[in-house]
Amino acid sequence: MGGRWSADQVLALAPDASSVKAGQKLATPTPWTGTGATDTLVWGLCKGSGKTPYQTIVDIGAPAYKCSCPSRKFPCKHALGLLLLWSQNEVPDAAEPADYAAAWQAGRADRATKKSAEPSAPKDPDRAAKTAAQRVERVRSGIDELQLWLTDQVGNGLAGAEIDAYRRFDAVAARLVDAQAPGLATRVRRLPALFSGVDSAAVDWPARLLEELGRLWSLSVAHQRLDELPDDLAATVRRHVGYPTAKADVLAADGIADTWLCVGRRDTDEDGLLSRRTWLWGATARRYGMVLDYAPTGATLPLRPVTGEAIATTMHFYPGTPRLRCVYDDTTPPSDTPSADPVGTLEPMTLTAARHVRARAIADDPWAQTWPVLASGRFGRTDDATPALIDADTIAVPLTGLADRWPLLLALTGGAHVAVFGDLGPQGLDVASVLVDGTVIGL
Repeated sequence: MGGRWSADQVLALAPDASSVKAGQKLATPTPWTGTGATDTLVWGLCKGSGKTPYQTIVDIGAPAYKCSCPSRKFPCKHALGLLLLWSQNEVPDAAEPADYAAAWQAGRADRATKKSAEPSAPKDPDRAAKTAAQRVERVRSGIDELQLWLTDQVGNGLAGAEIDAYRRFDAVAARLVDAQAPGLATRVRRLPALFSGVDSAAVDWPARLLEELGRLWSLSVAHQRLDELPDDLAATVRRHVGYPTAKADVLAADGIADTWLCVGRRDTDEDGLLSRRTWLWGATARRYGMVLDYAPTGATLPLRPVTGEAIATTMHFYPGTPRLRCVYDDTTPPSDTPSADPVGTLEPMTLTAARHVRARAIADDPWAQTWPVLASGRFGRTDDATPALIDADTIAVPLTGLADRWPLLLALTGGAHVAVFGDLGPQGLDVASVLVDGTVIGL
C-alpha cells in the first residue's frame, strides 16, 4: 500500500466514530502550519485551544503516532486530520523531517535497536511441554464442569432460561476463562443474546438455545478425544476451545502468493475488545482468506486493505479445516500494484449454490456458523416484509445485522441484480459489500 493513502484507508484507523468526525473537521489547512512529509513520516503543528500548537507526527510505515495533545486515543483526531490532509495532497513533500519529528523517529529507531540487541531467554523445551500439559489438564477440568452444567440444563428443562440470563451464564463463562478455555467461554457468554431484541429471531430461543448447548456438548466431547482425531480436525477443535496458535508457526508453513482483493470488512466491539475481520479473495487461488485483528477498545487496529483494494502478497493459513483464517507474510511487504485483475475473477453464485458451499464448510467444521459467499441477487422484502436477498430463482435469504444499511443497499443497487458478498449463517446473510459496475463497495 505504497504512496499516499486514500481517505478510506485513513478513516479505517480511527478508534471510534467520534474520532472519525473530529478528524474530518481537522482535514483542512486552516489549523495547520509547518506540515511536511517524507517517504516514512508525516508531521505538522495543529492550533489548539492554548498558545502552543500540538506537535503531530505519524510514522506511515508502522503506522505509529505521536501527538502532544492530551488525548488517550490512538490515533487522536489531530493525527487523523493530518493524514486526511496528506491524502488530499495538501501536505507538501520535504527532503528532511522537522526537528521534533526527526527526534521522535530517531528515538523509536534507538529503542528498536536496543530491544533487538537484548538477548532472548533460551527456550526450555521441557518447561514448555510441562506448561502445555498443565494447560490441557486445566481445560479438561473446565470441560468436565461444563458437561455437568449442560446435563443439568437439559435435565431440568430450559423453561425460564431467559430470566436473568446474564447471571445464569456469566458464572459458567468465568469458570471456563479460569480453565483457559476462552473459546468455550465466549460461546457461553453469547447465549443471552438469544433472548434479547439484539437477535431478530429471539422468539425461537428455546430451539436455538438447545442447538447451541448441543454444539457446546459436541465440542467438549471432541476435546476429550483429541488424540483420536485427524490433525486438521484436532486443530479445529483446539481453535474453538481457545488454544492459541503461534503466528511464527503459521508463517513457517507454506503460504499462497497471489493478488488478494479485500472484499469486505467487519468491526465488532465486545467486552472492551475491538476485533476486525478482513476478507480477502485470491485472484489465482480462487479462494477466500480472512485476517482477524484485535485491539483494546480505543486503540488502533493494524493497517489493512480497505474494501475494494487489491494487494500482491503471500498469505499463510492457520491449521484446521476448512482453512480460512490467515496472516500476512511479514518478510515480504505487500505491493499495491497487483499482477492480475482480481475483480474479474470473482464468481457470484445462486443462493442455492451458496448454501451448498456453506454446508460443505460446516460439514468440515460443525462448530462454525458462517462462511463467506458471493451471491447474485436483488434486494427486496419477503412476504412477511423481512429484508432479503432474492436471486433469479426467487430463492430468498434474510439479511442480518443491517442496522441502518438497508436504505444504502437500495440506493446503491436501485433494485437491480448485483453480486453481494457476506457471511452466510443459519439466520441469513450479513452483507459486507456489493459489486456495482466492477467496483467492490464496502458497507
